[in-house]
Amino acid sequence: MELQFKKISENEFDIVKEMLLQDKETSDDLWWAVELKPDTLTVAYLDGKIVGLVQIEPDKNISSLVVFVSPEYRYKGIGENILNYAENILSEIQPKEIMSNYLCNNENSKKFARKHGYERYFSSACMKYSDGKFDMEEIPVRQYRDDDYPQAHKFHAEAFHEMRVSVCDLPYSTVEQPSEEIRKACCEDAENRYAYIESEEIVGHGSLDGNEIGGVSIRADLQGQGIGRRFVKFLCNEIYNKGHNEVILWCVVGNKARNLYDSLGFKELYTSEFARKCFK
Repeated sequence: MELQFKKISENEFDIVKEMLLQDKETSDDLWWAVELKPDTLTVAYLDGKIVGLVQIEPDKNISSLVVFVSPEYRYKGIGENILNYAENILSEIQPKEIMSNYLCNNENSKKFARKHGYERYFSSACMKYSDGKFDMEEIPVRQYRDDDYPQAHKFHAEAFHEMRVSVCDLPYSTVEQPSEEIRKACCEDAENRYAYIESEEIVGHGSLDGNEIGGVSIRADLQGQGIGRRFVKFLCNEIYNKGHNEVILWCVVGNKARNLYDSLGFKELYTSEFARKCFK
């Protein structure tokens, strides 16, 4: 059995969506990727037919991949072949680790991940908001700038470290250290990043990725004062302003921010388990 791999093209979108619909419960992330991130997708062909799909997102620190095999072609070694292909692609940049995810209640996916060296890291809920723009007052938010990095990175890294430790699911968390590589990536993505300013200091940082809120962090000593609530509303409105009709975010299971998202009208779609593999 020899698979052929190629980057997805627009004339394959409908074929791939039809395949994903055969197991929609496990393929929501990939469905959105077809719509919003097709450049991350590679299709697998067998005898001229698309039999699988993989999403590959390279990063030198934490790369990610998600494998999907058409239900009628499962348990034939195709998933393993697709995984090997994706890992070989990522080996070119030598990431520190590779992350993958699957539904918490999917025992077959868990077994597949464990078999290939992926160990559970944490669980996170995918949430959606689709009730339209919020009515809100103007708030002191501006576009991110390169000179924001030292301040923004410090409290962002500390806030997420404290969250990871508090949920008791990530006890070995460490504070991410600043780096020129991260700084450059943030600068290149400045149009999708925002800074919340008070007294001429950055007190909040948020980022968008398509229709997804990629992350929101508020300086620790100012949490619980409504800044996060106002900032999330602002980010939701920005997503609507960009032409999207729904907002997606992920919330780590046990994160206290879940109460905020629930109160704003976000609804849980499903909970995924994230597993990682240290690259050798």
